[in-house]
Amino acid sequence: MKKVSNKYIFFVIGFLLLIVVGKQASAQEQDTIANLLANQLAQQIERIAEETDDILDYSDLLEEYYFYLENPVNINSPAAIALRDMYLISAFQYQQLQDYIKQYGRLVDVNELVMVEGFDSQTLALLQPIVVATEVVQRQKLKPSTVLRWGRHQLLMRGEQTIEEQAGYAPISDSALHARPTARYLGSPQKLYARYSFNYRNRVRAGVTMEKDQGEAFFRSEVNDSLQRILGDKLRNGFDFYSAHFYLADMGIVRQLAIGDYHLAFGQGLTLWSGLSFGKSTEATKVMKFGAGIRPNTSVNENIFLRGGATTLGYKNFELSAFYSSNFIDANISQTDSLSDELLTISSLQESGLHRTVNDLLNKRAVKQQLIGGRLAYRATRFELGYTIHQTTMGASLIPRIYPYNQYRFTGKQLMNQGLDFKVIYPSFMFFGEISRSDNGGMAGLAGLTAQPAAFVEFTLVYRDYAKEYQNLFSNGFSEGSQKNNERGIYAGVNVGLSPRWRLSAFADHFSHGWLRFQADAPNYGHDYFAQLDHRLTRRSDFYIRFRTKQKMTNDRDPWNRIDYLVNYTKNSYRFHINYAVSESFTFKNRAELISYTQQNEADSYGFVIYHDVLFRPPTKPYQLTFRYAIFDADTYDSRLYMYENDVLYAFSIPAFYQKGSRMYLLLRWKISNSLDLWARLAQTWYANRDKIGTGLEMIDGNVRTDAKVQLRWRF
Repeated sequence: MKKVSNKYIFFVIGFLLLIVVGKQASAQEQDTIANLLANQLAQQIERIAEETDDILDYSDLLEEYYFYLENPVNINSPAAIALRDMYLISAFQYQQLQDYIKQYGRLVDVNELVMVEGFDSQTLALLQPIVVATEVVQRQKLKPSTVLRWGRHQLLMRGEQTIEEQAGYAPISDSALHARPTARYLGSPQKLYARYSFNYRNRVRAGVTMEKDQGEAFFRSEVNDSLQRILGDKLRNGFDFYSAHFYLADMGIVRQLAIGDYHLAFGQGLTLWSGLSFGKSTEATKVMKFGAGIRPNTSVNENIFLRGGATTLGYKNFELSAFYSSNFIDANISQTDSLSDELLTISSLQESGLHRTVNDLLNKRAVKQQLIGGRLAYRATRFELGYTIHQTTMGASLIPRIYPYNQYRFTGKQLMNQGLDFKVIYPSFMFFGEISRSDNGGMAGLAGLTAQPAAFVEFTLVYRDYAKEYQNLFSNGFSEGSQKNNERGIYAGVNVGLSPRWRLSAFADHFSHGWLRFQADAPNYGHDYFAQLDHRLTRRSDFYIRFRTKQKMTNDRDPWNRIDYLVNYTKNSYRFHINYAVSESFTFKNRAELISYTQQNEADSYGFVIYHDVLFRPPTKPYQLTFRYAIFDADTYDSRLYMYENDVLYAFSIPAFYQKGSRMYLLLRWKISNSLDLWARLAQTWYANRDKIGTGLEMIDGNVRTDAKVQLRWRF
């Protein structure tokens, strides 16, 4: 009890200190407008990271943001719809903008946005880095000479490594490795990344991405001869992963065309949405999805993309899409033909993309996955309707090990899905939804209403019902769980502008699972409540206070119980975050967060983190520095904390912290010339109550972990 009390005291003291410092510094002025966009995206990505233990590449989600930071969108042009699709403005704000332009003509200055109903100073500050207000120039036809002359090339190279030796890289004799092939990683501890991209006004895009993860072999010679014979063609020289894409948009009747690696995003995501997407977030009312249709794949998420070709043809308000993908993906091999060596069955699909051990490589690109289908859509000003159908074919039968909770999962080789989605748009409210069906008869449906009864109030109501029998390998609809089945729920979110400087966002989500889930051996239910209060201290300083509580059910972990009874667990989060300027060149960011985790029949656990960021952005210098120092203390993994960290361009760091220790990192960006940028990052975590970090092949014999990263970008 004393330990818990000390944590509360430490948290409260830190909280009060941050408020005092924030008040003293809030009078200072510095241009941190561009940071507002980064802060909002960071909060979105933190939410995704909290729901998965996988290390993901989020560049696909943020590619458009990066593009418009360097190529601002004309707020007067049809391209302004991208702001809505990226959730920077609401659908109502977009509609009000179009009505304003129609009535008064084009905006002559970005600051005129505050005259549009529904836009306030916070929205303006968010948009300023990526919008301009100029005359609309008629879009020209694509000419190869123009594309080649004005297109932008970019070459990115990155290397990173953990400085301390991990168990998977320790020296081992060939005989010992042959006897136990999983006793060491096959390759070196360096992670290597290279990317070339070409972009002409987002209408012509092409690129190649290559990656070798830490522990993967770059040269066959890194692996001893006996293991080379076992791995055969699975072991090759060069990068472990290659991805290439070519993309065209707005070429007359051809509205989109992708060749190579790509993603599809239609409707509300129930029937077909490959790749990642934002879900529940701090933007409580922005739940309705705006599918981008076809978009190129630029990430290194090695098993969640499509490979082949796709196109969308348009005539007036009608669009017809067709797509085909044939991609080899990672899978756990169960059975092969002893004579022909043909793959017969697999037990599961893998998404990690890591091929560091013999078993990893044997499962690499083990099974062919084909996708073929199409979509017919009608898009008018206030009405959209789409029908999507596709069939997935596996090169081997998927036969997972059956447990009570997963007996309704997809098994076999073929799966067909089809669905109908819609949007009805009026000036003050919108209806949206989708209903989808798998060929075993399983149904999934979602329906929602978003309304704006006043310019400063917006709310969203969404109901979802996903049957336990629903099966889809490419579904990414709004949900509480990662599986888009066996869930029913109702979500309500509200966003209120209390004043020009105060804003409240809140949501409540009640959900139930009519069948068993992993680690929940009975039907179960739960809820998720969230509230965040934002305040703009000045044009360049702001803070927010957040509370979130989530209650779910899980098996009782008491080893003496012969039956796994369900018990409730509750996770509460309290956060205070402030950004403020202390001079023309310095910006500070502070956060204090407390996590409490309570589960029946177990001791409560707590975690807290306090960090201080220093952003040094001298306006006349070619370099920028970012420094963070954080202290954390979490009793268990259940009370862990996530913190988004600034990283090199296109890279992401959202580590989870538990145990007790401190962390700091230093990030340098140096603009060597107009075309050449250098990033360097050094991060170190120190643990006060551990003498080993990690487990298995990731284990470090010591209490310090240091990671170094260097990246070079050349634009021409």
